[in-house]
Amino acid sequence: MSRSWKSLWKSECGSMVPVYRVLVPESVNEEILQAWNSRGYRCAAGAPSAIMLTGGMRRNLFRSSVLFKGGTGTGAAVTAGFGGPAGIAWLSGFGDAALALGAAGGVSAVGTGVVAAVLGPKYFKDPKRLSRKNRRKAAEAQWITPAALGFVPGRKDGRDTDEQRLFHLAVTIARKIVRTRAWTHPILTDHVSRVDLDHAVSSIGVRLGELVRLREEIESIRDERTSATVEAYLSKLAIAFTSMANRVVSMHEYYERLIALDRQLMLLHNSEKSRELGDRVLDVLSRTAADDSADWQFRELRIDAESQSEIISGLVAELDQTADTFDDFDSRLAAAQESLHALDPSPRRGTDVG
Repeated sequence: MSRSWKSLWKSECGSMVPVYRVLVPESVNEEILQAWNSRGYRCAAGAPSAIMLTGGMRRNLFRSSVLFKGGTGTGAAVTAGFGGPAGIAWLSGFGDAALALGAAGGVSAVGTGVVAAVLGPKYFKDPKRLSRKNRRKAAEAQWITPAALGFVPGRKDGRDTDEQRLFHLAVTIARKIVRTRAWTHPILTDHVSRVDLDHAVSSIGVRLGELVRLREEIESIRDERTSATVEAYLSKLAIAFTSMANRVVSMHEYYERLIALDRQLMLLHNSEKSRELGDRVLDVLSRTAADDSADWQFRELRIDAESQSEIISGLVAELDQTADTFDDFDSRLAAAQESLHALDPSPRRGTDVG
């Protein structure tokens, strides 16, 4: 029997302060994601820890940018510094001084051009660079944070919501999933590419954010005449929330299957290592003691790697089935979404019911 999401939350992250900043992948394009990955920004839902960057993520702050912009900017400033005094000297009648300053300014301008020609291509081809268009798009990136889900820190005035707790649990599970041996093992290469963990977690966060905002709007119209309508709306929201909770529980079941697969992969590794060591020991014996009975003794003591392989094959098949259930979230939520979108939490409808 699967555990409830609240018991999982208490055991997995109930004692931790929620610290996460999860990107909604669909809010930016692939070029921005590639640039951020090149810079080492951890935007994935399963990242070990989130880097709290805001304005810096949409700016080109890295080495080739500093060298190019710094070099050309300094050169332009020096050129302008020679040009101003040269003009004043020329107007004042100091022709020789004006020519000397003008020549120095010309040399500075040529040097600036050389710097731009050398450093420019490297900067414009740098995979960390964001174009002007992508810088504007990066500023519009959507992030899921505890505050966006109704969390307010503090002992006295602090508050929390079930939506935030559920998403905190989802992020915690995602971070554990990517740290398993099985998740990065070659045996799951095709499987992992099929399970989009970032999309799965962010979609949960987006929908939970919608529930938080909608519940606050519904509660804002509560009075003695609209109370019945408000309760009816909240019961519909509870259906959608339960669907979210079921999916997070499915994530945890998926994680438990990965842990079971981890153990079998370790047994397989030890089996293969035992086989290798047994062969080496037999080789040493054959060249030294010539013990005829050692062969069958080591074969009896050796762990059977073939049986472990069969167990792993069965676990991978079960993992595929669990992933199918885990990925089928949108279709399972269709009914709840349709009933949710059909609602119109307006004071006018609530007044009619009263």
